[in-house]
Amino acid sequence: MSAKLERTTFAASRAAEYFDARQLSTLTGTPTNEFANVVLKELVDNSLDACETAGIPPEITIEVSEDGTASERWSEAGTIRITVSDNGPGIPSEVVRRLLDYEVRVSDKAAYRSPTRGAQGNALKTVIGIPYAIGSREPVIVVAGDGIRHAIRPSVDPAGNVRIDHEESNGVPWTGGTSVEVPILDGVHYHQAFHPRHWVRSFAAFNPHATFRYLPLP
Repeated sequence: MSAKLERTTFAASRAAEYFDARQLSTLTGTPTNEFANVVLKELVDNSLDACETAGIPPEITIEVSEDGTASERWSEAGTIRITVSDNGPGIPSEVVRRLLDYEVRVSDKAAYRSPTRGAQGNALKTVIGIPYAIGSREPVIVVAGDGIRHAIRPSVDPAGNVRIDHEESNGVPWTGGTSVEVPILDGVHYHQAFHPRHWVRSFAAFNPHATFRYLPLP
C-alpha cells in the first residue's frame, strides 16, 4: 500500500509585496534602478492633488541630497535623500497611522484614476516600501499637517510578515502642509538612474498653475 502524500498549505500576507524589489518593479512598471524617480513623482503627485483638492495654488519644494562621496555612491555606501514639502492642508496624522496597515487600502482615489497622476492609488504605501526593498534600513519621515513627525521603519520577517516600527514626536517647527523624506540606497546593486532636474522641469511644464522650488543640496 503506497503512502499518502500529505501536503501542507502555507498562507502568507500579500503585504510583503510592497517590500520586495521584484514585486515593486511589477507594481510600478519601473525597473529597480529607477525607483528614485518613482518616489519623486508619487510624492509630487500627492502634493499637487492635496493642494488642488483644497483649492490652494500649489507651492512645492523638492530637496535632493546625496550622502557619501562619489566613489562611495558607486559601492554600497551612498544614499539619495528625497524630500518633498507642500503648502496644502497637510495629511492628518490619523491617515498616516492608517496607511501603515498594509492589509487594507487607504486612498481618496479608490474610484478615480488620472492618466498622469495617482496611477497606483495608494502611492505612500509604495513609497514607504521602496527604500526597504533595495536595502535601506533608515526610516521614512513624514511630517503631518498637525506638526507631528512620524518616523516609519518597516521590516519583513522570514515568514513574510510585515512589521512597522513607528515613532511619533511632537514639537516639530511646522506651519502646515506635508513633508515626506525618503532615503534611497544608491549602490552597485541598485544604482539609481535619477535625474531630478528633468523631473522638476517636467512638473513645471505640465503644471503651470503651481510653483516649484528645487534645492539640490550638497
